[in-house]
Amino acid sequence: MTAFCPKEPSSFNIDKYAIPANKKYVLGVAGTWTKDKGLYDFYQLRKILSKDIGIVLVGVSDKISDNLPAGIIGIKRTESIHELSLLYSNAIAFINPTWADTYPTTNLESIACGTPVITYRTGGSPESVNQSIGLVVEQGDIEGLNNAIMEIINCTNTRFKQSTCRDYALKNFDKETHFKEYFEIYNNLISSKR
Repeated sequence: MTAFCPKEPSSFNIDKYAIPANKKYVLGVAGTWTKDKGLYDFYQLRKILSKDIGIVLVGVSDKISDNLPAGIIGIKRTESIHELSLLYSNAIAFINPTWADTYPTTNLESIACGTPVITYRTGGSPESVNQSIGLVVEQGDIEGLNNAIMEIINCTNTRFKQSTCRDYALKNFDKETHFKEYFEIYNNLISSKR
């Protein structure tokens, strides 16, 4: 949880990625963007999402980058986990419109950076999300993605806040905490066999 953690916007060289200063954006991250990862869902979302909100996609190929619709910024790759953490930390929300996934680590990275997740009800993707740290919409529901983004923006209580997401990540995904639990289980099993 130390690599992926909230980063202050002041340490963010936004110009490097051509994200306009003070521009609110949602983020998508994939190793390889395909239809199943939700690439075309982002294209559809761009058509209805407020023009005041940008879309940033990390992991785009040259071919995809050359053909992105206006209003979507493509980043081929970041230079470090620190830079990726900055992108997560400064996003309104991480959008994961996956059509086929098991338990995506990108959801966990986003939550660890204090950024809520919006994902489709696909496979294991919603398993890392609860109503305090994100929202789940049905597959292909572009209007639902848009509404979820607006719900996060307009939320006035502790839901979706950076500290709420980060606390949830530390409680549920921190390896140090869970290694200790596994070690205790292991020791208990060994002790019971003696």
